[in-house]
Amino acid sequence: MSQFNYPETIILVADAFDYDGASLDVNNRLIDRPHRSYIDEMLAALESIHPNVIWYDSPAEFINKIDLHKSDLIFPYWFGADSRNRHSLVPAICESSGIRYLGGDAYTKIVCNDKNLSKHLCREAGLSTPKSILIKTEADFIFLAQLDYPCVVKPLFEGSSLGISQVNLVDSGSAAKKLARVLLKEFRQPVLVEEYVPGKEVSICIIGWGDNIKLWEAGERYVEDKEDYFLTHLYSYQEKKGEDMCLSLRSVRNEIPYHTLEACWKIFNTLDKVEFIRIDGRLNEAGFSVIELTPETHLGADAEFCGSFMTQGYTYCEVLAFLIENCLERYQNQSAS
Repeated sequence: MSQFNYPETIILVADAFDYDGASLDVNNRLIDRPHRSYIDEMLAALESIHPNVIWYDSPAEFINKIDLHKSDLIFPYWFGADSRNRHSLVPAICESSGIRYLGGDAYTKIVCNDKNLSKHLCREAGLSTPKSILIKTEADFIFLAQLDYPCVVKPLFEGSSLGISQVNLVDSGSAAKKLARVLLKEFRQPVLVEEYVPGKEVSICIIGWGDNIKLWEAGERYVEDKEDYFLTHLYSYQEKKGEDMCLSLRSVRNEIPYHTLEACWKIFNTLDKVEFIRIDGRLNEAGFSVIELTPETHLGADAEFCGSFMTQGYTYCEVLAFLIENCLERYQNQSAS
């Protein structure tokens, strides 16, 4: 990586939290934050890549030391605020201070965090998405009759399956109305109701910049002893955080239609400052249907993004190093043009 203007220090801005998954309910915002074990894992990998790594656990702590890091590279991995803008805060701080940072900019993070807006972007790019309606107030319940059931009812701005369990898969408009009323009150934000898509739980993972796609992979998350599990179930908080599921990951890159890949490249290029993204969806005989866009993807070694590349022989450290190198190349290219 000596060909790039390598930083003196890599700064990880991340909010770790030690929690027992069994002790937190599906609506507890703490589940959206990475477990301390993942932060330790990431720090160890970054320290094997670069000799100088610093961890700040909040944007406030980073801001207090920001003058020390004008020539460094910032690794935003902060999830903690009760705000729809939380994923965009660190990138916005970096951009306003002229500091290089890895991953999506504030625009990308905000657009993708809005599940309804991001679906419009997907459709414009040629990607299929499930039919959905947005519930802002109870007056919008009238639109529930436009959907075919079963449907999924979920908060608009949340990640990590916060607020989503198997209860969120409903079989009627009346059930959707009942749950939407609860979520509107609990999360104080709009609720998205979308038609359920049975099929393989697949993440298309991309690394690159602009129209320069460097690496991509498609990983399927499946239950080892129940291959057809996601034909009738959500990939919810219960599956992600519980210990009673034997989850595995395998490559399905050969099953992704070329026109779907072209549409993925198009949306990646449209977002511009994104560099890496996970496009989550369901794959069945009708093709690939996007559930959500995730540029603030979980970067643990056993999570979908890094794990998908690791199915092809890359090590965890190699994936993180590739992310850093790709980011530095983008900045270098911008400086030269």
